[in-house]
Amino acid sequence: MFFQQPELPKDQPATETQQYGFELSDFLSENFWYLLIFIVVVALVIFDHYRRKKQRK
Repeated sequence: MFFQQPELPKDQPATETQQYGFELSDFLSENFWYLLIFIVVVALVIFDHYRRKKQRK
């Protein structure tokens, strides 16, 4: 079963974000919690690595 679109949408001028394709502030605001959790996990891994290295000496 195929549905045909009765008419094509009209072209609209692209916004600044659409022209550039990526905006850092949008990315950071949308992914803030994921980035924060990632940074915390990386910090915990680094601290654990140094703690274990210190215990081996």
